Amino acid sequence: MRHFAGTALLTLAFVAGCASPSAFPAAAPAPSYSGISVPPLPSGIAKTPTDKIASPGWTEGWIVRGGTGPCYGLLDMDGKPFAMYSDEGLTLAKGDHVRVRVVPSRLRIDCGEGEPVRLEVLEHVS
Repeated sequence: MRHFAGTALLTLAFVAGCASPSAFPAAAPAPSYSGISVPPLPSGIAKTPTDKIASPGWTEGWIVRGGTGPCYGLLDMDGKPFAMYSDEGLTLAKGDHVRVRVVPSRLRIDCGEGEPVRLEVLEHVS
């Protein structure tokens, strides 16, 4: 019984010591980006994205880099640039108003500024 009481006392002291405020280091101050306070990431969470980017899907905008391909530039209605790739041999003119279905590009082709996507379907709006 004496051994059990000693073990219980040591266990209690250990647990109480872990709960003390000094056992948990203070979080680093949150970084500030142009006056916007960003909370620090909890430890154990990856600091870089590991998930695949979801498909942008359908979007509408204007062609900002045209030609006969295979690379084109699109600026969508929200002002987001896309670097589109298509091997269909399309001829697009700068300023064309289009609706497109795009998916994330799996090819390592540099089609310029914007999110790299593969052009699947194109419809001229005007």
